[in-house]
Amino acid sequence: MKRLYEMGALKRTVIIWTAFMALLWAVFGIAALVYPDAYQLSEDAVPAGQMNALSLFTYIVVMNALVGLLIAGGNLFVRFGVVTPGLLVLAYQGIQIGWLAGTNGFATPFSSVWAAHMAFLRVGLWETSAYALVCAVTLPKSLYIAATFPARAWEEERTLHDVRLDKNELAILAVAIIFWLGAAVSETLLLT
Repeated sequence: MKRLYEMGALKRTVIIWTAFMALLWAVFGIAALVYPDAYQLSEDAVPAGQMNALSLFTYIVVMNALVGLLIAGGNLFVRFGVVTPGLLVLAYQGIQIGWLAGTNGFATPFSSVWAAHMAFLRVGLWETSAYALVCAVTLPKSLYIAATFPARAWEEERTLHDVRLDKNELAILAVAIIFWLGAAVSETLLLT
């Protein structure tokens, strides 16, 4: 795992994205096994409260930005061994989203697993991919690095001035932002 911090941005992104999706889908599978009747709903599920399109879009963008900032901020702030708070936030997102999907715990439940998967392809895949991309870009940029948790001493200390993104990392970050905005537009259109 320590090599993950030393490899190039593209390879690190593929590995983090793949691991994140594996976690998310594994939790989905476990939740679906625990709650096998979760998708046995009537075709006319009651929709969640309605927001106008602009309010909903703004809400989605702000909530996704908050998660993105928690991931990036956690990665930038500190690393203990091979673990950063941002990596833990990403793992939590994988568990939480997988469980929500596996138990059909959405504000407006889906009538079938197929309908939920189609919504995931339109919205969730892009939103969750953006989380993984932000994590991959910021993972090796920690300002304070310790070998253990709790830190007995900092092995390496950097300033924000020392943290630079190369052109591959900037491109990956741009793709993450495009994914987030695209997911927010798609989700807004889906729900309004």
